[in-house]
Amino acid sequence: MTANQFRAALARLELSQLGAARLLGADGRTARRWALGERSIPPAVAVLVRLLAAGKVTVKDIEGAHDR
Repeated sequence: MTANQFRAALARLELSQLGAARLLGADGRTARRWALGERSIPPAVAVLVRLLAAGKVTVKDIEGAHDR
């Protein structure tokens, strides 16, 4: 996933970079670096963001996984 694809997915999901970071268990600076292309987006994060954007996984699904 490219930085452009990451930013586009967040826009579709109406998630800020900070909101995405919290949801994905990352630091806000890390999500900003992903969005700017300064750091590679880990494959697991890319898959999860794509599943979210496709509607296959919901934010509630992810938040529920944090509780386990």
